[in-house]
Amino acid sequence: GGGVGGGEIEELLRWVSNGGRLVLIDRAPVTELLTTTGNWQVSIKGNETPDLFTVDASDTNQMTAETAAMKPAQPTIYTQGVNAVQPSRFAGSIMFERFIDAGPSKKAEDLPPPPKAIKRVDPPDEAQFDAPPPPKKVDRLYEMPTPTPVQMLPIGDTVESPSQMAPVVHFSGADKNLVVNMPFGEGEIVLLSDPYIISNSGISLVDNSQLGINLVAAGERVIAFDEYHQGYGQDSNRFLQFFAGTPVVAIFLQAALVIGLVFFSQSRRFARPVPEPEADRLSKLEYVAAMAELQQRTKAFDLAIENIYNEFRRRVTRLLGLDNFKAKSNEIARSISERAGLDISATAATLHECEEIIRGEATNKKQVLRLVGELRAIEQKLGLVRAGRTKI
Repeated sequence: GGGVGGGEIEELLRWVSNGGRLVLIDRAPVTELLTTTGNWQVSIKGNETPDLFTVDASDTNQMTAETAAMKPAQPTIYTQGVNAVQPSRFAGSIMFERFIDAGPSKKAEDLPPPPKAIKRVDPPDEAQFDAPPPPKKVDRLYEMPTPTPVQMLPIGDTVESPSQMAPVVHFSGADKNLVVNMPFGEGEIVLLSDPYIISNSGISLVDNSQLGINLVAAGERVIAFDEYHQGYGQDSNRFLQFFAGTPVVAIFLQAALVIGLVFFSQSRRFARPVPEPEADRLSKLEYVAAMAELQQRTKAFDLAIENIYNEFRRRVTRLLGLDNFKAKSNEIARSISERAGLDISATAATLHECEEIIRGEATNKKQVLRLVGELRAIEQKLGLVRAGRTKI
């Protein structure tokens, strides 16, 4: 997620010290939040970071390769109902050690002062003790109260006050501590070092979902999810935020580059000039127009009737389910009258007149136009409208 300012960390830790419970789910959380009011130092030993270009986060086999499930370390409120959890191979390991056990490499100024010793200064029968001086102020938001003595000690003997609570490990395995809660004042900080457990692809594995429920349901207070520091509070494009950190952004940029190159190539000439296309003069309409003009000039009206009538007969017989080669004109006329409700005698006369002209009967332009009009009227009654006919 995004960075957290110093003032926000102070307010957050103040809220925790007053009894709040902070749940951190991250492989590398903010260092200032890895703290406890106990005499312990907490850190995370990170594992390798997943590479978005070589590891598919949605592939369970790649994310959990050679990684065994972790068992609960002890029965606690966070391990209730959980037999095992399956982390990814990129899970970090939570490390903690006591300050007094730190090696020589530790600087004295980096260590908090140890609890004050309690000494008896008077004989045992007087039962009086020196009040310990106030503890030295440490750069922390919560100070534990000074313990009081519980028994009388001989003169010269000392005893340290009871140490504060240590971090508690809930899940561990393969030399890794996965879930740890650390006391901080009156509250606690719970740390889960692998976000994959509650991710879309990892929450269904083993008992990962139950662990997620336990983390947020352990208390009885209102649950607040901090999405501002995950980038959702920034004033940026929500669409790009949804795909942030995924290869989808790179795919969009590549697609935009390809489209730009296509437009660039279409607007420039990279070869010799191409001749302009010439219209095809041998079109169907031109052929029909030429034949009609030829028939009109030669007065071949019988040929025009033959072309029109044969096409009319072929279409009508197919519609009526008749044999075009065997059906008689009277049979065709009877079927037409039954289908379209036309007068059978007038229809038969029109068909008979067309066939007579085809056989050689003399005709003229006026008669041909009348017969063509009657044939077109019959087609319209039968619903044989020619596709693509337009009026000019």
